[in-house]
Amino acid sequence: MRVDRRWLAALVLSLLLHALLVSSAGWELPFFDGPDAGMSLEARLAAKPAERIAPLAVPAPPAIPKPRQRRSADAPPAPRPAEPVPEPIQAPAAAPEAAATAPAPAAAPPPETAAVQAEIAWPRQGRIRFEVTRGEGEQTTLVGESIHTWRHDGETYSVRTQTETIGLAALFRPARVVQLSEGRLGAAGIVPAEFRVERRDKAAERARFDWENMKVTLYSGDRIRREAALAAGAQDMLSQIYQMGLSGGAGRVELLIATGKNVGRHAYEPVGEEPLATRFGELRTWHLKTPGQPGEQAMELWLARDYRNLPVRIRFIDRKGEVFDQHAVELEADGARLAAQE
Repeated sequence: MRVDRRWLAALVLSLLLHALLVSSAGWELPFFDGPDAGMSLEARLAAKPAERIAPLAVPAPPAIPKPRQRRSADAPPAPRPAEPVPEPIQAPAAAPEAAATAPAPAAAPPPETAAVQAEIAWPRQGRIRFEVTRGEGEQTTLVGESIHTWRHDGETYSVRTQTETIGLAALFRPARVVQLSEGRLGAAGIVPAEFRVERRDKAAERARFDWENMKVTLYSGDRIRREAALAAGAQDMLSQIYQMGLSGGAGRVELLIATGKNVGRHAYEPVGEEPLATRFGELRTWHLKTPGQPGEQAMELWLARDYRNLPVRIRFIDRKGEVFDQHAVELEADGARLAAQE
């Protein structure tokens, strides 16, 4: 069989360009690092204000809003899956009726896990697989995948992500990172106890939360890197994603974020409700953003309003300005699977 030389040359050129993109120096998969110590990511959005929720960085965290059972009359129907899907939860902009809790002293640990399962909108277990792309527009390149899994019993929780390069990216820049967040579920939602990072199956960094003494200790392997003061409602780099889903994201929320490397503040602002084209069809999402200045990190979340505010898109910009986008391509929660459309 005779091969067209022009077609063969175009194929070789395409492969070379792709190889140059995925092997260019200085990039890593997202979420390998955290905010700089003392860094504050302040939002400068002028979107129509939604009902504000109490900031998490106060001595006594607010209670988790109890989801209402009714649906908005004018809400568009959720896409029809091949199998049962998780029950829709209250839209983030709806006014919550928070359960009253007695204030706790500033130095005291967070409230014990007395939350009833009905107050936890988070599915007890689930799995989301994301495709990870690097760049924007015509420069977008598929470089990896990230798999989120979680489990909780209403009192304790565990969230794990495994992110690794795939395809040509794995050939030229192999990488595999596992993140693990474990802790309790309290009246204000997620209360992390420890956050760990592994690279290529070796322990790298971790953060240990001491709520009794209100401090967080950062480790590099077994060596203490530094200690920092805790604030009520503090999260780690992984748990923050699901905590924002539990909080509803209807107003500005400030979070102290700890990783194995750094401790700093994020200020999430609501952008608003947006339709999002996904592998499952168009979904109603709530868009949140922490825009950063040049040289700072920034994160955007798109939470599926009809699917328990689970994340279906995560966009991350690192300090070098590199853009990494994660789009959900598989989603399972409490045994139900959101079917992809052909």
